[in-house]
Amino acid sequence: MHTVPATRNLLVAIFAASLAACTTDSVQNTDLGPPAAASEAATAEPTAAPDEAGVQTAAAGERAEARFCPQAAIREGTSTIQNKDGEALDYQAVIVNAKRDCRIVNGQLQITVGVEGRLMPGRAAKNRTVELPIRVAVVGQDGVVYSNLGKLSLSVQKGGTAQTFRYVDDKILIAPAAGGVIVYTGFDEGPPKQG
Repeated sequence: MHTVPATRNLLVAIFAASLAACTTDSVQNTDLGPPAAASEAATAEPTAAPDEAGVQTAAAGERAEARFCPQAAIREGTSTIQNKDGEALDYQAVIVNAKRDCRIVNGQLQITVGVEGRLMPGRAAKNRTVELPIRVAVVGQDGVVYSNLGKLSLSVQKGGTAQTFRYVDDKILIAPAAGGVIVYTGFDEGPPKQG
């Protein structure tokens, strides 16, 4: 006689688990969400008042939500990289999403940037590892305030299928800002080769 409540509880648990699994990864400029190490700090109330610019700060050693988090964008013309063997495509990589998350840490704005994309082998693909050069830059009103060129190693398989890749830069620490700052991501192969 206790099977109806037990079945109802089981269905409620399954429904709750399925809702928790839903994501919105297709949105281009979304938050990364609180880092695992910061989940406890993110739920706590900030202990300091906003400064003159209206930026929330935290006491030394503490983390707080940032009132301002710059937009993350893929710089025009840098979302795709191709490698060819003669006329045949070796591989192509495409950046499809740029995400960011901001916290105030020791009075500085800490920005974590995530880049997501796809690597697709072509007809001329060979079994090997390739390095994708991914640039993350923070630009303010006075110019570039942070720039880092990271290398992401991925394996390419002859006759393989497309694979998703993710790159994270969590080393950005800049002065807190109330606006006028943007985060750019994209592939950076350096200056064009001569010849």
